[in-house]
Amino acid sequence: MAKVLIAHSLYPPNIIGGAEVSTQILAQTLRRRYEVQVVTVGRHNDRKVQLDRVNGIDVFRLPYNNQYWVGDIERQSSVASKVMWRIQDIFNLRQYRHIKEILVRERPDLVHTQNLPGISLAIWRAARELNIPVVHTLRDYSLIEPIGISVYSKIYRVFSRKSSQTISSVIGISGHILGTHTGLGFFEGSSKHVVHNIVENDADAAELYEQKKVNVNGPLHIGYFGQLTEVKGVQYLIEAFKELGPDIAGQLHIFGEGPLLSSLQQSAASDNRIKFEGKIAKTEIARQMAAMDLVIVPSIWGEPFGRVVIESYQVGTPVYASRVGGMVEILLDADDFSFDRQSSEAIKQSILRYFHLSEEQKEKIKERCYDHSQTFNESYLLSNHVNIYDKLIRHGG
Repeated sequence: MAKVLIAHSLYPPNIIGGAEVSTQILAQTLRRRYEVQVVTVGRHNDRKVQLDRVNGIDVFRLPYNNQYWVGDIERQSSVASKVMWRIQDIFNLRQYRHIKEILVRERPDLVHTQNLPGISLAIWRAARELNIPVVHTLRDYSLIEPIGISVYSKIYRVFSRKSSQTISSVIGISGHILGTHTGLGFFEGSSKHVVHNIVENDADAAELYEQKKVNVNGPLHIGYFGQLTEVKGVQYLIEAFKELGPDIAGQLHIFGEGPLLSSLQQSAASDNRIKFEGKIAKTEIARQMAAMDLVIVPSIWGEPFGRVVIESYQVGTPVYASRVGGMVEILLDADDFSFDRQSSEAIKQSILRYFHLSEEQKEKIKERCYDHSQTFNESYLLSNHVNIYDKLIRHGG
């Protein structure tokens, strides 16, 4: 059985966002075909690699070997410390030594890197020196713009672009994120693939779908699930909702937290139909999504994928989303279910369009949402990766 080593900045139980969830799903799915190990960054700094097992997978946790652990969000608030951390992270010599030692000892047939902050570009060099083929999945834009400081990002981009030329294959979780990188000269010598993220099959979600009743004539309950930051465009959703009467828009439930919470609450203060629900547990997401008539994703930046879309579809709740990034690739029908970004009027018109559909039309959309979600399954994920991996393992990169 071939051995695959997956590397990502964080790994459960340390989870910040969807990238960690998707990486764990990938690792567990690949176990059907390969021996799988994971390299990640731990919250310790005693210069020793810790080994544990998560759901039967060996996980090597590197010491963070920098000013702070990549998962320590509070320590990243200082611009100076963030820049110093990032400079050291371009090529972290200590991580290089740890990683090369692991690669020499474990001898994986292939290394599959995900997000690299905390691990650094050093893993690509270590694998290249040992003639181990590398696959890289683009889950975000951290190779292009790791932080919002343009001078540093330009410098980092020079190193990351040059290093990317040694990668055997690159995978984008959407055509958009792949094209953004290749358009800037990344991964010129790599075979290129698009493999969308998947969402785990959830028995509770299937049951929630079966129990869900479409809202025929009553005012709509609308949900937003995500961070409350500028690029998520929640302010446009609030403006759109406020312009709709209570006979059409019953309540807007905003699930999430973030730096814009206070200003968004002020903006919504005049309308008691708008509810800020805070961040909810992962186990609660499906139930809350099923309780919504619609989910709106009003992002104003190029979302690499949009996990919330598929999660919502699993319980039969339709999604309207901004026409940006990778989301338009996974929507049920981009022409019908997307709108112009940064436009409260476009969001309002989308809500009105759904409200005026017939019961039969709404039932049909519910069914199509669920059926569409089922195509983002483990078999899809596994078969696409097997096609990429086996060619590289057979030919040694």
